[in-house]
Amino acid sequence: MASPRYQSLTRVIFLICFSVIFPISQSYTVQNYYEKPINIKSTKCDTYAIDLYYIVKCINVNANFLSTMIEEEVETFPNDKRSIDYLLVQNLSVENGRLSQGWINTTNYRILELHVIDTKIESIENNAFKGFAFEELILLLIQNMKIDTLEEGTFEGLLSLSQLKIFNCEINHINENVLRAVAPNLQTLSLANMILPLNPTNLTGTVPLPKLNHVYMSFNEMTSLDAGSFSQIENVELLYVYLNQIKHVGCGTFEKMKSLTLLWLQRNLLTTLDPCVFGDEAINNLRKDVLTIGKNEWNCNCDLAWLKQLKIENKIQDNPTCASHSNLPFEKVNFCEEES
Repeated sequence: MASPRYQSLTRVIFLICFSVIFPISQSYTVQNYYEKPINIKSTKCDTYAIDLYYIVKCINVNANFLSTMIEEEVETFPNDKRSIDYLLVQNLSVENGRLSQGWINTTNYRILELHVIDTKIESIENNAFKGFAFEELILLLIQNMKIDTLEEGTFEGLLSLSQLKIFNCEINHINENVLRAVAPNLQTLSLANMILPLNPTNLTGTVPLPKLNHVYMSFNEMTSLDAGSFSQIENVELLYVYLNQIKHVGCGTFEKMKSLTLLWLQRNLLTTLDPCVFGDEAINNLRKDVLTIGKNEWNCNCDLAWLKQLKIENKIQDNPTCASHSNLPFEKVNFCEEES
């Protein structure tokens, strides 16, 4: 399990943005990695230290020289420290648009968190993240890229990876076994703002993910979920699939999720939902405030009365409304009124 300092990325980014930073080498303002690309002409790496937390940022660097530049920064660390807590690589230049094996090749330091952003990569070679530097990598973020395929061997070698985040990327194809190498220890999987519609089955429905407890798949234009979408993540606790275009959820989709504490389905295009998506036993065992289902297009008829009952039992935490009844709240609508 990663220590708390590696799990509190938000706190670290806040400190970077608003605290006094003491650069070891020449420095520039460090920005939140969710922001737009930094407009800097730097062609080297710089290091920042916040207490014992060491950050290395490499902007506009050629992949052929990246390992050497990073190594020069690590040489300025205290004698007993040979790990980079947070490495940001932005606008990396790679040959033929390919991130190749050995793009970071060293036996002198390890990386604990790696963010690769705004790099014109068309493909990632198998084993590109395999090697001494990546053996203790806990978090990998890939952002703002256009990648043809994520192959089965893309993440080979990341045996310690617990968090994988892919944001705002165009990926044409995702191999159904792409997470096999990281499956034993993966705890958090986040995919947001994917430019092409996302098929969750390729990521969570084929390879067992025993420790995965946090899945974030929002802003992805998904149109449906089925029983195969999340069949291998029975231990998930937090599942976020809001702000998609989901119109249909198939029977059994959430039935095996015995540990579910939050399921966010709001802001989709759902008009109805069959109780079979959970199953009778799972419905009875749902926890208080586990569901958010507002901002959908609910057609509140007798078939949906079971969902109103969940709201009465405080298992729905937000305030869904009935599109079929002028957007009145569930509590104010007689779902069986038309039939009676």
